[in-house]
Amino acid sequence: MDIDTTPAIWGAMRARQGRDTASTEGFARMLATCLDLGIDWIDHADIYDDGAVEALHGEAARTLSGGDRSRLRVISKCGVRFASPGQPGVRLHHYRADAAWLQQQAEASLARLGTERIDLYLLHRPDYLMRAEETARALEDLISSGKIAACGVSNFSAHQVETLAAAGNLALAANQIELSPFHTAPLDNGQIDQARRLGLAVLAWSPLGGQRLFNADDEVSCRVRDCLYAMRARLPDDHGIDALALAWSRRLGAIPILGTASRDRLERQVREMYAIEMDVQDWYEILEAARGVRVP
Repeated sequence: MDIDTTPAIWGAMRARQGRDTASTEGFARMLATCLDLGIDWIDHADIYDDGAVEALHGEAARTLSGGDRSRLRVISKCGVRFASPGQPGVRLHHYRADAAWLQQQAEASLARLGTERIDLYLLHRPDYLMRAEETARALEDLISSGKIAACGVSNFSAHQVETLAAAGNLALAANQIELSPFHTAPLDNGQIDQARRLGLAVLAWSPLGGQRLFNADDEVSCRVRDCLYAMRARLPDDHGIDALALAWSRRLGAIPILGTASRDRLERQVREMYAIEMDVQDWYEILEAARGVRVP
């Protein structure tokens, strides 16, 4: 799997609410922009707008040239259920990782995306009722049938990854986790160490802390912003503080999932992030600002 070669991943979760991406034509332009930037991995889930985002991707991809379509790599996720118009009979949040559900949802995502294979299929959340051997076999069957090329997990603890990995002959490829200067727990809870040991790609969701980088006034947000603005003033080139925050995750070897629906913002973030060679001390300075204490 060539995911480590992409500078970032575009997360399409909010595409249908974005000015640049809500239409088929706009989504197609965003896909073309991603490819121009070297971003060939697009992140989806079966629950994003009850599958409508996957369907929008499928419609948009059909308008691209055959060469561009062949370059696209698709991530999708399954396993989360909640009350919504697209999930009749569901009355509360819960998770599913049984074989029948994985098979059903993979086929539904394939149909909406208009592709014969999902390049990376993730269990969206750990199902506490999961029978690891059954889930592992189901994922292995999806791979052997050619419906998915690789599989992984999302939001799994290190122990949960070990349980699933030990349940069969399953080669997990990635763990998609929350990681940013606002959420540094993976540095100490074993997720980053395990990923390095097992060769898992770390896909960082919410790498800018959601709205906290710009729109929150809590103590941590203010410390991180002050640190990033001061750091930006020291650098020879003018970069946005969002690019510095993204470079922080990239310095760890994580691949940030960029959820912007603005083509201009995506282009700037990727260009500036790639231009930053984050110094070791700068990386730790951001960590210190985030935690409010220096490392021991």
